[in-house]
Amino acid sequence: MRRVAVLALALLAGASVAPAGASPQRPWLWQCEQIGLAQAKDACYERLLLLDIDRSGDPATELPKIDRRAKTAGGFLYANCHAYMHVVGRAWAREHHLTLERLQDVVPRSNDPNCSAGFGMGLVMGLGPQIIRTGGKSALRTCDRLPTRMRRFTCVHSLGHALMRGYHESLWLAVGACRRLGPSAAPDCAQGAFHDYWIALRGADEATVPQEVVKSPRKLCAEPDFRAFAVQCWYRYWVETLPAPVFSSAADVLRACRGLSGGERVGCIAGAEKAVNDTPAAQARMCTTMTAADGLACLRGVANQAFAGQPARERALFSVCRRMAAPGGCASWFGRTFNVLENGRFRCVGGALHAACVAGARQWRKPLVTFS
Repeated sequence: MRRVAVLALALLAGASVAPAGASPQRPWLWQCEQIGLAQAKDACYERLLLLDIDRSGDPATELPKIDRRAKTAGGFLYANCHAYMHVVGRAWAREHHLTLERLQDVVPRSNDPNCSAGFGMGLVMGLGPQIIRTGGKSALRTCDRLPTRMRRFTCVHSLGHALMRGYHESLWLAVGACRRLGPSAAPDCAQGAFHDYWIALRGADEATVPQEVVKSPRKLCAEPDFRAFAVQCWYRYWVETLPAPVFSSAADVLRACRGLSGGERVGCIAGAEKAVNDTPAAQARMCTTMTAADGLACLRGVANQAFAGQPARERALFSVCRRMAAPGGCASWFGRTFNVLENGRFRCVGGALHAACVAGARQWRKPLVTFS
């Protein structure tokens, strides 16, 4: 299959990257969309995306443009752009000998959780060997200087990935390093570390399989060293599982998490909801049929970050909260996360949910644990 991928890329080597205004018949990077083999398609997109960024000379301003082009093109590119950009970001960091000192200059100037966030994460992951010299503390200082809350969150989450790569996928070393970063960074850093662990178990995203493998989250997340991060441990398990599970109802989600309690149950439900293949509104409606505690855990998996920069759609999602067993908790979570996306400028809905929304929005600088 790799030979096919190389051949496809050779044929495309001379192809120009289509401009943002490409015709509807041939959307941006249409060359890759036509390739049938998944591995070859992935390699094609990754190569042409890197070529586009290299030609621009400025990733910080080019990535927001790529976000818009990918959204317009739709299809396979838009659905997988975040994952592609992990690879592209690491490749760019290697090619350009990126250092921690230069990281802030090249991080995408965008809050978009898709292509831009993926590239930013790839950059940080590519700095793994540099990051472990101080256990992540030097990189954390860079993260803290980024201009928006969403970019700071993405950067700290990426530290967990970078520590895993720097420590050759040793979850115990990476989570320990996250813990030493302190209570404001450890929760989101640990989420990145556990995410990388589940990715590595299936050999994806250029990760190496850990030497010490525990495949069951029911066992791993109950380990004494990880109990404080049980939510983070479970959260990405379902979306990285192959074959992918199918969760089409609240009963499916609750069945998968049967017998769990505390943080493990919260993380399992949130992660299962994240794996539900539907719109944010449909995901949120699924949460309305659960008990108060389970429903709030479920909301943590709703992909409301997809509404970034769309205030009307953000506020419309609050209508679901009125049907929740804990409407105030729902409004608080949406207020908090939408305020992160809008960097402190989100205007809460009025009416009975206003106070809860405002209370949540005030928490926007605290660790998110399960977001995006």
